[in-house]
Amino acid sequence: MKRTVATRFASLSALLAFVLAGLTGGIYLQRKWVARVEKKNAPPAPPVNVERQSSGITFSQGDGEHITYTVHASKSTEYRGQDASLLEEVVVTAFGKKGDRHDVMRTESCRYAKTDGSIQCNGDVLMELQSAADAELTSKQDGPPIGMATVETSGVTFERATGRAQTVQAVKFTFTNGKGTGVGAVYMSEEGQLRLVRDVWIELDASAANKPGKAASEKEPVDVTGTSLLFDRQARTLFLDGPVEAKSKSQDLKSGELTLWMDSAFRLRTMVAEPGSKNIAPVVTTQDEKGASTLGAEKLTSHFSPQGWITTMKAEGKVQRRSPDSTMNAETAELEMWPTLNEAKLLRLQGNVRLDTRDAKTVATRTLKSNELQLEFSSVPPGQHSHIEHGETLSHGTIEWIDDAGAHSKLDADKLAADFGTKGKAQQVVATGSVQTERELKGRPVQRASASSGVLLMGATGDWTRINLHGNVHLKEGDRSADADEAVMIHNPQTAILTGKAVVRDTSSETHASKMTFYQETGTMRAEGKVRSTDFSAKSGAQLSNGPVNLSSEHLEANSNTGRALYIGHARMWQGPSVLEADSIELLRDTHVLNAVGSVQGVFPQAPAADAASKQPTLWHVSSGKLTYLDVENRARLEENVVVQSVDQKMRASMLDLFFTRGVGGKEQGASQINRAVGRGGVVVEEGDRRATAETGVYTAEDQKFVLSGGNPTIYDASEGTTVGRELTFYIASDTIIVDSGNGLRTLTKHRVQR
Repeated sequence: MKRTVATRFASLSALLAFVLAGLTGGIYLQRKWVARVEKKNAPPAPPVNVERQSSGITFSQGDGEHITYTVHASKSTEYRGQDASLLEEVVVTAFGKKGDRHDVMRTESCRYAKTDGSIQCNGDVLMELQSAADAELTSKQDGPPIGMATVETSGVTFERATGRAQTVQAVKFTFTNGKGTGVGAVYMSEEGQLRLVRDVWIELDASAANKPGKAASEKEPVDVTGTSLLFDRQARTLFLDGPVEAKSKSQDLKSGELTLWMDSAFRLRTMVAEPGSKNIAPVVTTQDEKGASTLGAEKLTSHFSPQGWITTMKAEGKVQRRSPDSTMNAETAELEMWPTLNEAKLLRLQGNVRLDTRDAKTVATRTLKSNELQLEFSSVPPGQHSHIEHGETLSHGTIEWIDDAGAHSKLDADKLAADFGTKGKAQQVVATGSVQTERELKGRPVQRASASSGVLLMGATGDWTRINLHGNVHLKEGDRSADADEAVMIHNPQTAILTGKAVVRDTSSETHASKMTFYQETGTMRAEGKVRSTDFSAKSGAQLSNGPVNLSSEHLEANSNTGRALYIGHARMWQGPSVLEADSIELLRDTHVLNAVGSVQGVFPQAPAADAASKQPTLWHVSSGKLTYLDVENRARLEENVVVQSVDQKMRASMLDLFFTRGVGGKEQGASQINRAVGRGGVVVEEGDRRATAETGVYTAEDQKFVLSGGNPTIYDASEGTTVGRELTFYIASDTIIVDSGNGLRTLTKHRVQR
């Protein structure tokens, strides 16, 4: 080998050896560096009392078919000589017996007991209560958790065997539309229930959208306090044991217990208040511009929309609502609300319904009774209160009034329906089927009325002003009754108007007319249109016969208090054979006086002569401008162009008195008959061709005799000439005239009267 080649080979070998040595040294140094770094970053050596440390520990509990809960800790430390481990960053997830929940409890550290499996967490604990479905939806989308309720507390003990967590410390919790606090809690993972032991307070963010005076975005909080709370996540209920009180700015609810039902999104759906074991019946107190009102019942239920407004309310058992001007009682009450408005839409009351109202300015009261009542309320713009538009009884109903004067009125029917004005004041009530009314005035008998239907008009104070009755109207007051097709009852003045074949009756009389008007306070009655009255008693103003007294006219004015009856317009009265007609006939019951005025015409029987073969009376026709009959005197006075005549005689005078006597049977039986007539002032007597004049003329029926006196009595006879004397007497039956000349001589002259 040449020297040059050897030298070159030796140099390459030395270089290779150097490179290999460098690589070896680098690897050594790198290992030293890694070891140094690992040593620096390695955890400290466990204390001498630590037996073992683990990371990522997880254990579960189940029933063989489902895992009910899982406990996970990021780190577990076991200590020598102790039956306990320290768990850090603990997460307990409860799935429930059916696996339909996803409740999570988180805390920093807990002490785990190996013997009984209990976990004691002394620090802060956060619970997130959520259904499995909501948890799955939450994991698939961004945004806040769906349907989650959270609980914050401390000092929690978790029992591994039962899955129960409990604490005696203060508790805070939140859920959709609410939050609250309490002291002491027990969480049962298998049942998904959380119970707060005492001093419970909840704030509910009830929607104030579209409440009067509220903006749509506002929330009106409701503070709820109770002794204890049971929260069931699976049933989505909050049960508060009482005494319970729920307060807002305008309302206050007190009850023995309160249950809140949530929807799937954990928004308030239903609220139920009941007496509970404390036997405190629920009562709601509301404050408004009119004052405080209360609503009480054995059970109160409210349903809410997802947006937070009330949709329906129901009160059950001994329902009573009191306000400054009204009281309402029923067995049940159901209220439907207008959507978004939180204002009443429809109220249904059932079972012994009674509604009492009173006028604030007077002592007048009104009472409505029925077994079922329905009230409809108006729809109003946001910011205003709804008012009643229509109300009706769905079964038999009764309304009673007592006005400020103490007068009592009553209306009942198979159905009552009322319409209300814009201010919520009743304007009219429509009564249908078997309508009955009652009115009671002080010092007067009760007035009752019935009809097929009726309409009642209301005044501003809530009292009735007018009642219109239709179909088969029947009225009764004391011993007086009436029938008509239609009737109108007016409250002030107390008046009743009957129309359509109207007839009024009492124990002894009846009156028919097209229209009758009764004024209750004065006792006055007015009738018009084909008036006809019949009096069967002997107590009318005049008794001309033993039969019923009949009267007819176009109009009648009568007064039951004074006993006066005035028949006007073609007035006619007849009783037995006696007939009287005039423009008006007035009967005065108490004084037994009859007054006929204007175009008086009458027919009266004359008492037969003592020696007459026939006892049949002769009829006298009378006419005058005025007639007054005094029943106690059996005398009728005729005035103004008086004419009385029979078949054979006629007598004229300025004034004439007819004297009557009762027929056979005494005063109470038989017709009144003319037994004497006395004329005064220009008396003229006519009999066939004979005519007599005098100042006074007297006729007696018993002996059929005329006696003329005063004013130069004169008899004119076409065949016998003229006879004059101080007094002239002539007998019709014997055609005899006796002339008293006045000079002491009596001259008797007989004539055969031309008949």
